[in-house]
Amino acid sequence: MNKKKQRGRCLRLATPTLKARFFSKISHYKSRLYSSQVRSLILVVLLFFLSVGGVLVTTQVWASTAIAQTQQEPLELVKQGKSLYQNRQFETALTVWEQVAAAFAAREDKLNQAMALSNLALTAQQLGRWEQAKKAIATSLNILQTQPKTPERLQILSSTLDIQGQLQLAVGESEAALATWKQAAEIYQNLGNQNGAIRSQINQSQAMQNMGLYPMACKTLLKTLKLDHQNCQITKEELQTLKERFVNKENSSSLDILALRSLGNVLRVVSQLEQSQMVLSTAGQLAQQSGDSQNLAAIYLSLGNTARSLGNRKIQLEKPSEQQPALTQSICIQAASITNAGQFYQQAATCYRQAESSTSSDIKRQAQLNRFSLLVQTQQWSEVPTLLSEITSHLNDLPITHPTVYAHIKFAQSLMCLQSGLSENSSNALSSPILQLCNFVKNPPTGTGIKTLESSKIPSWPEIGQILQTALNQAQQLQDKQAEADVRGYLGGVYQQMGKLTEARQLTEQALQQKSAFNDSSITYLWQWQLGRIYQTQQNQKSALQAYILAYETLQSLRKDLVGINPEIQFTFRDSVEPVYRELVNLLLQPQASQQIKQTQINQKNLKLARDVIEALQLAELTNFFREACVTSQPQPIDQLDPNAAVIYSIILPDRVAIILSRPQKPLKYYATPLKPNSQPGEIGEIERVYNDMLAGFTRYSYLDSLRPQTIFYDWLIRPIESELQKDEIKTLVFVLDGVLRGVPMSALYDSQKQKYLIEKYNLALSPGLQLLYSPSLSPNKLQTLVGGLAEASQGFSKLPGVEEEVREIAKIVPTEVLLNKEFTRNRLKVEIDNAAFPIVHLATHGQFSSQAENTFLLAWDGRINVKELDQVLQARDRPGRSPLELLILSACQTAAGDNRAILGLAGVAVRSGARSTLATLWSVEDQSTVELMNKFYSELNQPGVTKAEALRQAQLFLLRSPNYRRPYYWAPFVLVGNWL
Repeated sequence: MNKKKQRGRCLRLATPTLKARFFSKISHYKSRLYSSQVRSLILVVLLFFLSVGGVLVTTQVWASTAIAQTQQEPLELVKQGKSLYQNRQFETALTVWEQVAAAFAAREDKLNQAMALSNLALTAQQLGRWEQAKKAIATSLNILQTQPKTPERLQILSSTLDIQGQLQLAVGESEAALATWKQAAEIYQNLGNQNGAIRSQINQSQAMQNMGLYPMACKTLLKTLKLDHQNCQITKEELQTLKERFVNKENSSSLDILALRSLGNVLRVVSQLEQSQMVLSTAGQLAQQSGDSQNLAAIYLSLGNTARSLGNRKIQLEKPSEQQPALTQSICIQAASITNAGQFYQQAATCYRQAESSTSSDIKRQAQLNRFSLLVQTQQWSEVPTLLSEITSHLNDLPITHPTVYAHIKFAQSLMCLQSGLSENSSNALSSPILQLCNFVKNPPTGTGIKTLESSKIPSWPEIGQILQTALNQAQQLQDKQAEADVRGYLGGVYQQMGKLTEARQLTEQALQQKSAFNDSSITYLWQWQLGRIYQTQQNQKSALQAYILAYETLQSLRKDLVGINPEIQFTFRDSVEPVYRELVNLLLQPQASQQIKQTQINQKNLKLARDVIEALQLAELTNFFREACVTSQPQPIDQLDPNAAVIYSIILPDRVAIILSRPQKPLKYYATPLKPNSQPGEIGEIERVYNDMLAGFTRYSYLDSLRPQTIFYDWLIRPIESELQKDEIKTLVFVLDGVLRGVPMSALYDSQKQKYLIEKYNLALSPGLQLLYSPSLSPNKLQTLVGGLAEASQGFSKLPGVEEEVREIAKIVPTEVLLNKEFTRNRLKVEIDNAAFPIVHLATHGQFSSQAENTFLLAWDGRINVKELDQVLQARDRPGRSPLELLILSACQTAAGDNRAILGLAGVAVRSGARSTLATLWSVEDQSTVELMNKFYSELNQPGVTKAEALRQAQLFLLRSPNYRRPYYWAPFVLVGNWL
């Protein structure tokens, strides 16, 4: 989400003789919340993060027309209006600017009248009086259009356009804001005002971020900083060069610092967290050197948010048993190595504390609210009572403004999370979705758990409701309809937690009705989801299903933009988005009351929609994985590709594993297997237990062999449809798997009755969904292969002695171009792909699949190739007339240890490479067995009419029937993702 921060500034009145006296700029910083557009504010509140990544508009305005020094009244009013604005007395300032505009109108001083109207519009924005602001800025621009094209008029026009862009951004008109700031930049360029042009570029980057155009925003900022780079995939070495350039610069301007801070925030959004921290630290050092205390405070706030994001990312991969240390003092701007989530949270808390010392009340408020939500998230309670009191007192003293409303909402949300932790039953499956965003750190340190905080010191649900009621009254007083809608949604969530479902439903419906008047769906799905849960609690399943379908459709309409408008989704996706899909599928596949779960007959309409929702979830996960839209090609339905293939969709629901079977020209079939409920809270589920048992048995040692887990999975996924598959003469099974099931090697599923593995009965493939990129079977004369490999140890990774033999054997079977060891570099790989259209690329090198894109990579001699870089390395494929990459083979990769969702990284590699099919391994296996399997695979693929899935099956059977490699450990990890033909 784009959190924008603006600098309030007033246009200045001056005469030629008084120009020096009045030539000044308002350089204090307004809070990001204070100036963000409404949609951004909503999501800021939702996810606890208020950063100062936005850019303050800080234009300087020259004199307009000559005013005699004896005209003291207008001059004094201008000075008074500026002073009131700087002191945040907006109501009084607004009245003064009205008087200034009237005074200049009476004197027919058009340029100064336009100046006053523009400042009036700026002041009205701070009060949330959007219509008054729009009217004033429109009048100002109309006046300016009638004036002669003098430099003075252009200077006022450019600054007025800056204010108009700010207003457009605030009311959600991002595209218009972008166009307005481009116009302002052009005027600045014509005036030779380089600083003004740079400011407009920085502002443009904010509009781009708000539109979800982060690569474009990043490119704009890089251009502003004179760093020649095409996208945000910036190496730390490049940023080190940038840092040295600014540090060695004699006098870094506030614009340099502002641009760096904005870039740091963009990098955080696109998950370049280490780079974000590096850029922000550089900006902080420059601000310290130049004594720019206000910018420094804003940087502390941004650094806190980045450190917190680093902690959130780290906590996803740390083992649940790893305890987080208390949030003690550390250093905000530091170069020290941090290794765990707790230390990142410590750093974030320190940064927030330092931001709290700001003389800007706005930054101080944001820092307090962010630190409070961090304390709640990490369940550290020693500072909560004091900070709670400070925030309560501070909120009561704030003037009634748009940001004040959202400060109340943010505070109320943190209190809702705190209260939910104190309530035994507040976080059940039908609680308010707001609580899904609480994102508590699991397993807090002993003795600091949530129950140690006295509930009497925490505002009760009715008291939280009163805080929101105050916000509602303020929004109504400001006539801020969007803010009013948001408050009603949160207030509905509070009533839902209090069990007052009628009031909760009414408030939520009112919020949705009000939201429908605005072009803003970024939070609408949350209230649709909340309404669905309320209806479920009221046992109104029909209305609940309608609400959930609306929430799903809203998410689908956002799809590629969801990440853009809400950057913290990457850390909350599993709680704030994924459940909408799962709960909708659960409703669609509800058994009739008179039927048993296995005999449920679901109508075809519901089954088709459930299948579509499962696929949409798969795509949403990939989009979240990459932090951008990831599929742009035009796919084809599976049943149009292969009449002998059946697709098995799975989705894990709270009480069952639901399966949908799709066959060509046949109705969909549904079946489910009940799951045993957990005996105690926090216990891993039945599927995870079986999965862990299975992995423990996949070793090269016979005494650990156990077929029980594979038998259980077979009975869950295959047994109920065996007769259907046999009757339809199905030859290939394609799995669209969910959750930890993605890590289960389907080839090793075991039929205990016939004593056969699944690979002995069917060709197998994995797919992200029903739609696939079409590809015919590879003919033997089209198997030209580019092989890259690392046999030698490199960059801390062990040597792979079998790679050289693997390469030699492949070269005996198919035409091969080889890049081995020092020749296997990123650039050389790219050059070879540019020069020839190899249908197969085979990379025999270390690699890792992770649930996080940053930790998913392949190893080349000169460094890692991150999954996000694969399309750049293989980009020649996109050229017109070039044949696509048919098959990408990764023969030595493995999934990240302890990451049950790491197979998402494999799907990410498959998608990002653009390959029609990807053959990879779930875990790293012995070199010699890999050599033999690959040798057999290429030999089979070289036979006419043999599909990729059939070739892989025969290669796996070859190992299975070998005395040395019969255990699943050797042959089961090889999986084919994508097109199997």
